[in-house]
Amino acid sequence: MKIRHYEPYAPLRARAYPAIGDQLDAIMKFAAHLQASGQALPDEVTSWVAQCRNVKQRYPKPADAAAGPQGLPGSQA
Repeated sequence: MKIRHYEPYAPLRARAYPAIGDQLDAIMKFAAHLQASGQALPDEVTSWVAQCRNVKQRYPKPADAAAGPQGLPGSQA
């Protein structure tokens, strides 16, 4: 009888995915694109996109920022 060791896939996938903030930003941009294209979105999604835009306007990314904020997961500072 052979004993086989299989690496659990969940932690491997978790490390391989982009940072959660980057994933949420991509989803927000997709929803904003749908909205700009005239696609009707659920009220909750429309509200969420507006909230995200307000945050981005309140705290704009510096022009020279190539990476995420320092000290946050997913940043390359």
